[in-house]
Amino acid sequence: MTLTDLVLAILYVGHHSANPALWTKAVSGGAILLLSAIVASLLLMLARAVFAPRKLVSLNDDRQTVLGKPLLFPVRFRHIRLSPVKDRFNNRFLLVGVPVGLRCRIGNLLAIDDKSLDVSPPPGSTIGFSWNRMFSHLRCWFSFDSARFLHRGDHGVDLREKLDSFLLSQNEDPTQWPYAYLLGVPQFMGWSRSVVSWWYLYTKDRELDALILEINNSYWEKRNILLRVKPTSNKLNMPESTGLPEYVDHRQLVQSLPTATKAKFYGGDWHKYIFASPFEKVDGVVSQRMMDPLRPSSWAPDATFSNMTTLEETGEVRMATRLTCDGFPIDPTQMSYLDVVRVALQWTLPGVLTTPEIIYKAELESYFRAYLAHSVDTYPEPVEVTYLPCRSFTNETIRMRSPSCYVNEATNARYLTVEPTDPAFYTRIITYVHAKTALAQEIQPTGHIADPTAQRLIVSDITLLESILEYKSPFVHKSDPNVPSKWKLRKVLSLTRDNSTLSFMDNFVLSSSNAVPYTVYILSSLRLSAARRLAFNSQNILGVYVFVASCLIRWLALEALSVGRETVLPVLSLGLPPGWQNLAIAVVECFLALNCLTLIENWLVQQLLS
Repeated sequence: MTLTDLVLAILYVGHHSANPALWTKAVSGGAILLLSAIVASLLLMLARAVFAPRKLVSLNDDRQTVLGKPLLFPVRFRHIRLSPVKDRFNNRFLLVGVPVGLRCRIGNLLAIDDKSLDVSPPPGSTIGFSWNRMFSHLRCWFSFDSARFLHRGDHGVDLREKLDSFLLSQNEDPTQWPYAYLLGVPQFMGWSRSVVSWWYLYTKDRELDALILEINNSYWEKRNILLRVKPTSNKLNMPESTGLPEYVDHRQLVQSLPTATKAKFYGGDWHKYIFASPFEKVDGVVSQRMMDPLRPSSWAPDATFSNMTTLEETGEVRMATRLTCDGFPIDPTQMSYLDVVRVALQWTLPGVLTTPEIIYKAELESYFRAYLAHSVDTYPEPVEVTYLPCRSFTNETIRMRSPSCYVNEATNARYLTVEPTDPAFYTRIITYVHAKTALAQEIQPTGHIADPTAQRLIVSDITLLESILEYKSPFVHKSDPNVPSKWKLRKVLSLTRDNSTLSFMDNFVLSSSNAVPYTVYILSSLRLSAARRLAFNSQNILGVYVFVASCLIRWLALEALSVGRETVLPVLSLGLPPGWQNLAIAVVECFLALNCLTLIENWLVQQLLS
């Protein structure tokens, strides 16, 4: 029995109890109980964060040397767009600064890469609720989990391991930057809205030398930009006197070194290649100017922390984003009780609970990848395809080679790059009848006001891709005597398609002999079709529809069972007063009916997709 069934059962039993007022009391009491539980949990979390000792405890048993120490940075985000549509806004955030490679706890206020906490769901997880995860969130006010950064996933590795893996993917030697410091938005109760995270990379001489900008947009697309930085002025100063190396934990396992940068500001340029909004071009040159966050004199109220300026081809400013200090950095190990309360109340909500609705399309990406791989594998000519999945899901770069590339020396091989730029590409591609029609439509300019020439699919050689995908057209479905029920799958899919005509992707998926992949594919198609036709293309609105319909069906089933109660009551005697016996039978009805309905739903799905 699910949580929804339990709540519905309580309401139903109250409605049919000997005391009709119990139904009203159950509703109001349940709402008050839920609200009280939420408030009590938050107060308990706050009390644990305030009164627990805030000493830094290393979660590694080995000695290590890092640059800097964990700090809290209150900042203000100011955004100005000058063209093509003018816009201006500002927000306040609390950033957490973390020495990369350090795993630690600072009381119950901040957890950094604490493996005992289940604060991030594993990749591909469909579990919407977990008691273990909920209690993990309650155990610490802020959490900083490496699974969220650079590329999503890789549970169990720390920030340094993820950084090294990313640098190797960029053909860079991680040893040239033995020290790194990360600024990012922490998680609170599983929520975090981090538009940009900054990775500062330092040489062995502790000089700032490179920067990684980890950018996330509202479509959950992630772009990681690595750029070398240089002082913005030829006039350099001697490194500031920031004290001697110090141990930051009582076991003296973690030694913190001061920075040795000689300039106040560093800068560099990079090419923008991320979809930020319909009002902003995908491409462009961005001029980046930032300070070393570990240099004490850099921080003062309203001092500029970072400037990011997007330039037009003419050199004019198109957009500017400025981060300024909203106070001095805060050492969480030196905070008083009142400081913790003030930070929790002032800085938890700004920036953390602002995540917009995310477009979730990742489960369909694997089908397009499989189709592309199969097409390349059956193509007779030597070709090498570089496929870049939409950066909402992964930072992978997949290379596919046709069999003739291995037979010949590939001197005459042709090269092709395919990259979807819009997460919704994977939901549209499954609706086209022919692959050629799909390509012709998807490479059309989007007509966005900022960049009318932007495309949802970038292909380096469209003619070659058409030839690869259309070669042999191998996926026209034929009846399979070993799978007699596949006609039902075709019928179900046809309900989701215009004119009841299956798409080329439908035929490809149905050609598979594995039941699991096409089950997920068909259920996804049904959800998307229902959302498009009934819920304004919103999965959230569709979820509300399904919830209400499920509750209504269950309630009607319970009411139908209650009709026969007058027949059952004289036969079944529990030795209870009439009112309590009526209540007991209503409880039995709920248990049997709701579990039977769940079994019937599961059976129908199996029969439909078998």
